[in-house]
Amino acid sequence: MNLEEYYAEFGHLITQDSERLFVEDILYPLLGDHIGSIIPQHQFLDSSGKSRRIDFACLGSRALLALEINGESYHAEGIVPNETFDDNLYRQNEILRAGYKLARFSYNQLQDEKWRPIIFETIRGLISETSPELLPESEVVPNEIQTEALDALDYCRRVNAWQKAIVIMPTGSGKTLLSALDGKRFGGRQLFLVHRLDILAQSVEVYKMVWPMMNYGFLTGEVQENEMECDVLFASKDTLRQPDQLMRFKRDAFDYMVIDEVHHGQSPSYRSILEHFRPAFMLGMTATPDRMDRKDIFELFDYNKAYETTLHEVIERGFLVPYTYFGLTDDIDYTKIKSENNKYRVSDLERLLIIPERNKAILDQYLEKGLGDKTIGFCVSIEHAERMADFFSENGISAAAIHSGVSGAQERDRLIKEFRENRITVAFTVDLFNEGIDFPNVQVLMFLRPTESKTVFLQQLGRGLRRALGKERLRILDFIGNYQRANRIRDYLSKKKEIVIEKDSNRRKFKYIYSTGCEVKFTADVEEILDRQDAQELGISKSELTEAYYVVAERLRHRPSRNDINQHGEYRSALYSQVFGSWSRFIREIGAYTEASYHYPQGTHVGHVLSILWHFGLPNRKGTAFDDDYIRLRGDLAQGRLGNYQRQLKYKLQAAMELGLLEDDRQAVGNDFIPRLTPIGHNLRSILKTRLARVNLSFTKQNDGIPSTRMTRSAEEYNALVRSALEDGFDSLNTIRSVICRMPAVQQMMSFMYQVGRTRRIERAFIYNNFFQAPFVKQFMEQEGIEPASPEASRRRCPFLLNLLSAAGVVVVNSTYIEISQLILFPALVRSYINEDIEIARQRLLALKSAWPDRSEKMESETLSILRELFGEDFLTNKYIFKKTEMAFIEDL
Repeated sequence: MNLEEYYAEFGHLITQDSERLFVEDILYPLLGDHIGSIIPQHQFLDSSGKSRRIDFACLGSRALLALEINGESYHAEGIVPNETFDDNLYRQNEILRAGYKLARFSYNQLQDEKWRPIIFETIRGLISETSPELLPESEVVPNEIQTEALDALDYCRRVNAWQKAIVIMPTGSGKTLLSALDGKRFGGRQLFLVHRLDILAQSVEVYKMVWPMMNYGFLTGEVQENEMECDVLFASKDTLRQPDQLMRFKRDAFDYMVIDEVHHGQSPSYRSILEHFRPAFMLGMTATPDRMDRKDIFELFDYNKAYETTLHEVIERGFLVPYTYFGLTDDIDYTKIKSENNKYRVSDLERLLIIPERNKAILDQYLEKGLGDKTIGFCVSIEHAERMADFFSENGISAAAIHSGVSGAQERDRLIKEFRENRITVAFTVDLFNEGIDFPNVQVLMFLRPTESKTVFLQQLGRGLRRALGKERLRILDFIGNYQRANRIRDYLSKKKEIVIEKDSNRRKFKYIYSTGCEVKFTADVEEILDRQDAQELGISKSELTEAYYVVAERLRHRPSRNDINQHGEYRSALYSQVFGSWSRFIREIGAYTEASYHYPQGTHVGHVLSILWHFGLPNRKGTAFDDDYIRLRGDLAQGRLGNYQRQLKYKLQAAMELGLLEDDRQAVGNDFIPRLTPIGHNLRSILKTRLARVNLSFTKQNDGIPSTRMTRSAEEYNALVRSALEDGFDSLNTIRSVICRMPAVQQMMSFMYQVGRTRRIERAFIYNNFFQAPFVKQFMEQEGIEPASPEASRRRCPFLLNLLSAAGVVVVNSTYIEISQLILFPALVRSYINEDIEIARQRLLALKSAWPDRSEKMESETLSILRELFGEDFLTNKYIFKKTEMAFIEDL
C-alpha cells in the first residue's frame, strides 16, 4: 500500500496537521508499502467498557503497539482543561493495561530537527520489537571513513596485489562493519578471529546487518556449530589455536581472514594460527598500534598498511562525539607507591586508593558532573571495582562490577546485558571493556586509576566516543594526582602542542591544542602538577636558538638548511622544532619563509617553466609571449584564439607558482594581478641563467600574431638542460631538487613510485590509471577541494610530474615506462599518514639517515615498522632495490 492508497482508505480518520506530518515524515519513510499495518484511530474498550481510540495502532506479530500524537506542545493550567487532562492520563493508563507498548510524541517534537531523528529511531526500535517483519531490509551504507578505507583496501589488492594488509581506525569508527562490507564484496569462505569471547557475539550482529543471508558458524570453547560448512566462521583464537582444532582446517580453508584487534597478533596464540592459514587476503584491524611491538605486528603483514586515520580526525569529521574532559583533584600521594617495571604495584594502589574519603569524592563529582547518567568506571583491580560498585549501590545508584573475575560467563553476560539495557547505571570494570564491547549511549567515563599507558588510555577513551541518538558529547572524569608522567595525559588528548612564553612572567609553557569541539578542564592544583612536570621537559629559549641560527648563517654566508644547523649549529634542528612548534614556523618567525601553493598542472612541461623563469627575470616583457596583455589569472578571458592562449598560459603560470617560482595569485587582491619571480625563482634563474641564455625559450606565434604554447625543442631536451645543472655542485643540485620536490603533487608522485610501485621500472599506463586513485592522493584532493581527476585528466597531468622528476635526475622517462634511478627522501615521504605532524616525520627521517642503507638495528622498532609499512619489508636490508649510492636526503623541505 503506497501513501496515496493509505490516505484513500484511512484519510478520513487523519484530521490533524500533526497526524499528517507523522504519517508523511516518519511512518511512510520508515515502513514504505507496509504502512497499511498502522491503523489510525483504532478502537478499544477501557476497563469501564467505554469505547476509546488510539491515534495509531499496530497489532504486531509479537506485541501490540500504540503511538500517540499530542497536538498540544505541553499541558499547563489554562491551556488544557483539567477534566480533559485527567481523562487523557486515564486513557493512557488504560492503553497500557490493555497490553499495548506505548510511545507519545508532541507536535513540537515532530517539527524539531533535533527530535525528528530520535523519534524515527525510537519507532524503528519499537516496531522491530513488536512487528519486525514490517521493516524493509535496508542496505548498510558505509560512512566516509569506512568508504575511504574500503577504497584503500580495493586499491591495495587491485594495484599493489597485496594479500594482506592492516587498517588502523580509532575505536567507534566502525572497523567491524568495515570488515563485513569488505568481506562480502571479496566473497569466498571467511574467518573472523577474535581474542575475547565477549567481542564475538557483537561481531556476528554487525555482520548480519551487512550480510543477512550469510550462513555463519561458531568455534569457541563452549560452542562448536556449523564450523565446517559456514560462509563465515566466528572463532575464538584460544580455541582455534589448539592443535586438535587447527589441524581440522586445511591451510587454504578460508579465502578471506579478519584478525580483530591485531595489536595482539604477536602473542604465541595468534602466531600459530596466522602461520597455519594461507587465505587469498588477510585483514588486520586495530585502533591502537602504538605499542612497543608495532614492528613485529606489522612484520606479520609484510608492513602493508592500507589505511590509517586518527582519533582527532574522526572526532573533527563528526563520526565520534566530542568530549569534555575534567582533570580532577586526587589527594593521593603517589610518591609513597612503589613502582615495578615502570608501573605502580597494584597492591599498593589498592591500599591507598580504596579508601572512604576518595570514594566519597568520586561519588560527589559523579553526581555533580555525571548527573547520574550511564557511566563506565575504570578501576585499578577487581577488588577496587567490587568496592566501588558496593559504595555506589549503598548510595542509591544502580551499579555493578563487571570484569573477567565474575563467576561464570553466564553471570558476566547477564550483567553486560543489563548494562546494555540500561538497568545498570554505572559499570565498574578493570580491563574487560578496553576493547571490542560497545555501549554507544554511555554518557560518562570515570578514570579511577593512574594513566600509565597511552594505548590503554585511548582504548578506554574510545569506549565513550561512539555516537548515539540524543548524545551530544562525552564527559570524562579523571582523578589525577602526582603520579609519574601525569602530564602525558595532555599529550594523549591533544592533537598538537607548542611552546609559548607568558607575557607577564616570561615563563615558557606548553600550549596544547585539542580537537575542535572538545573541552579539557583541569582544577588549579592538578594544573600545577602537570605544569611542574612539563617544566622539566622545557629547554633552551627562542632568542638563544635564533641567535645560534644567525651564527651559522654568518659562518656559511647563506641561509642555513636544517642539515647545516645539524652539522654546524650549537643546537640540533629537532630542538628548533620543539621550541617553535616546527622548523617551518621558526623560518616563518624570522622572516625567511616562502610558501608554495597546491594543484595539479596540466598540458605543461619543463620547457614552459624555464621560459617563464627566463622572461619574468627580464626588465621588460612587452611584446613577448608573456606580455601583460596575455596574462589573465582572474576574471574573464578574451574570445577566440586570444582567449584560448590566455587559458593555456594561465596553466603554465600556475605550474610555476606551484613550484614556488612565481608569486601566488591566490594570495593577492584584485583581478589585475601580475606575478613576479619569488626569491626562489630568482635563485633558480641565476643557477640556470647561462644555460637559459643559450636556448630558444620563446613560444611560437601564429599567423594572427597571437602566440601558442608550442616550443622549438622537445620536452626531454629541456629536462636534460636542467639535469646538466645538477652537476654544478651541491648548491645547484640541492636548489633544483628542493624546488621540484617542494611541490605537493611531485611529492605524491614520488610516494606513488616508491611506496606503491616499489620497483625500478613502472609502466606509464600503470601510473596514469592508478596515480589519482591512490588513497593518499584522493585524500589530499578531498582536503584541498580539488575535483577528482578523470582518466583523460590524469593523462594530461601526470606527464608534467614525470618531466619534473626527469629534470631532477630521479627518473628516466621512456615512451611506455619510467625507470627510477634514485631514491630521494624528505620529511613528507616518511609520514605515517597524510596529516601526521611534519616534525615527527622530520625526526623519523633523521633516524633513517643514520641507519641507511642496512643498519636497521640502529632504529627504534616502531620507527622501523613505519618505514617498512611505507617502503616495503626489504627496506633497510641489502635486498632493497636502491643501494647506498642511489639515495639522497632533502631535510629542509
